[in-house]
Amino acid sequence: MYLELTFSFVTVNVEHEITVLKEAIVKHGKPTSDGKTSCAYGILFEKTADTLEALNGTLRAAKRQKKVSFNAELLMMPKDKDVEVVWLE
Repeated sequence: MYLELTFSFVTVNVEHEITVLKEAIVKHGKPTSDGKTSCAYGILFEKTADTLEALNGTLRAAKRQKKVSFNAELLMMPKDKDVEVVWLE
């Protein structure tokens, strides 16, 4: 018996996801002393639950592109809810 498996992959527009992340940081965050904007991870997690499918993936992509910074390898709720995510641009 021959079984054929097909997979469908959903492509995610990373730039769009990063734009949504930026908008959330700016809208819900606060200015830093050096003119950037920061937002606690817990707030981002709550506010983007309906708009970002993979917040951690988006954060990692933005960090690789040097658009955000945060002091952790991987952010997890509720442990890292108070970690500040800083928009660098």
